[in-house]
Amino acid sequence: MAEAETPGDHALVDVDLDGSRHHLRWPRDKTLVEIMLDAGIDVPHSCREGHCGSCVATVLRGRVDMADCDILEPADLADGLILGCQARPVSGDIHIEY
Repeated sequence: MAEAETPGDHALVDVDLDGSRHHLRWPRDKTLVEIMLDAGIDVPHSCREGHCGSCVATVLRGRVDMADCDILEPADLADGLILGCQARPVSGDIHIEY
């Protein structure tokens, strides 16, 4: 069953950023930017409200949901682009690249 929603309080995410891969637990009630900052990772971000695009990343595996997305077009979303400040995990195993 590929890409199915996975129950539980967190997902596992691999994040590729600046040549490093970070393995993190991603609580379902936090955004990607929040968990990366909590882990001490200098993730690109600015407004944290889905308006500036500083935190754009690409989902390579898995699924996320976004609360607000003012700047990404439907074609961007279809290509797997997300806003890290708005993204929360849906599937249990996710791979994201900045």
